[in-house]
Amino acid sequence: MGNTLEQVAEFIVNDADAEDIDRIIEAVNTRRSTLRQRAEAIAAASVKTGARVELHNLTPKYLNGLTGTVTKVDRGRKVRATVKLDEASTKQLRWSGARRFFVSENVAEYELGGVPVASCKALTS
Repeated sequence: MGNTLEQVAEFIVNDADAEDIDRIIEAVNTRRSTLRQRAEAIAAASVKTGARVELHNLTPKYLNGLTGTVTKVDRGRKVRATVKLDEASTKQLRWSGARRFFVSENVAEYELGGVPVASCKALTS
């Protein structure tokens, strides 16, 4: 039977030496990489052209929560999408104070390219 999370935390706090900590950090980094790859694979399979999505886990943070429709999926080494933001999200991006994206007053929907599909959460109707 495996150790409980409390037992592992107690070991780290009370008994682990520098070498143990290095091994734990390596294990944590490996696990995070595995989880990230899994999330990317699931997103790559589920995010398709025409899907309504909400953006999350992006930097800059003001992009998180914006919604729109996937207009293109680029399946290169890293799968990325182009998302046409809906009117409300376009307006929010326009007034976010962001200098990285210029959204003209005349534009009702803004196309945001290069979005990692793992950051696109599919919305259901």
